[in-house]
Amino acid sequence: MADPERRVALRRSGASARTSGCDVHLVKFQSADVARYYDQNTASFLEHGQGGAHGIIHRAVWGEGVLRREQAFHFVHDLLRARIADGGAQRILDLGCGVGASLEYILRGTSASGFGVTNSPIQAQLARARLGDRASISELDFCSAPLPAPIDLAFGIESFVQAPDAAAFFENVSKALAAGGYLVLCDDFLAGDAGDDDRFVRELRRGWQASSLLQTEAVDALAAEHGLELVEDRDLTPCLEFDRPRDRALGLLIALTRPSVSMSARLGSHLGGTRSVSA
Repeated sequence: MADPERRVALRRSGASARTSGCDVHLVKFQSADVARYYDQNTASFLEHGQGGAHGIIHRAVWGEGVLRREQAFHFVHDLLRARIADGGAQRILDLGCGVGASLEYILRGTSASGFGVTNSPIQAQLARARLGDRASISELDFCSAPLPAPIDLAFGIESFVQAPDAAAFFENVSKALAAGGYLVLCDDFLAGDAGDDDRFVRELRRGWQASSLLQTEAVDALAAEHGLELVEDRDLTPCLEFDRPRDRALGLLIALTRPSVSMSARLGSHLGGTRSVSA
């Protein structure tokens, strides 16, 4: 089964790289595939998604103190703002910045410098229009291209899972982090003994172009190999919405179209939001 949402905070420790024996070979989609996915779907996400009016295309998280949907969309942002305030981070990097809404919210009222990266030309254009000179937006592959540096806090919200190569992701990001800097990931991770022999896992990988849908233990090991130490692991799955009427309707539609190998990218993108992926 999938753990739909988990927040992981990692700190650059300065430790030398080491080999853990973790063997991860799950690359199925290249950066160009992910870019094409977002070029094709971003307009629809913004028009039809529940957070689209705010430029948000990630899940709502109904954490402690959240009373309204708009607050739920910003729950993870508020956690990040608290960490930035506590640590005094001044250079913030959004890994997979979408159209810039997360950076816009997180930087509000701060003196921090913002940087965002996306491999989607359409998203990069929209993010630059949204943020203006408040943040620098780059169109690049965050697994291979040089990232803005040095960075005090880098974060990825539902973007790590689409890294074409998880090991390359950690290697590249660790180079950009300042000593003592943080990497915060809020994403989907596999739970239990789920793997590619699970139909729902395969469909989720395909629907979301999710090459790096991994067990948390594998993620921890890869991070440690690149000088990062785990400082927080928070399961947000109980804060998510499942089995809504929308989810049941989409689940039925997906079940009906499952025999067809030509499930559209738009329909496939809904797989992660339905109850079926956590069954």
